[in-house]
Amino acid sequence: MIAWLVAVIAATLLAGLLSIALRRLRHWRFLIIGSVLALSLTPYRFDGEHMAPAFVIGLFRLLFEDGATPRPAFVILLLVALGYALLYFLGWGALGVWRRIGRRFHK
Repeated sequence: MIAWLVAVIAATLLAGLLSIALRRLRHWRFLIIGSVLALSLTPYRFDGEHMAPAFVIGLFRLLFEDGATPRPAFVILLLVALGYALLYFLGWGALGVWRRIGRRFHK
């Protein structure tokens, strides 16, 4: 539990720093920040009872475990990234439609 608390605090601090660093990107920075948060905090069950961030498990298996495949952890990360991007763009599209409808009624 303490490790997850540290991971959440670290991811939040990283998101804050990215928000400051990417200020010029306007709306795109939220895509990047949300992706970093989602990917850094995606859980992965690596044995019967323990969970860790999927990127940690994937990197550990890739670099340190002979014969272990990192593919499942990386597939989960890819699905999370694609899912977040899809939701992000659907949200922006819905917001654009909402604004367009709002302008039509206020004329």
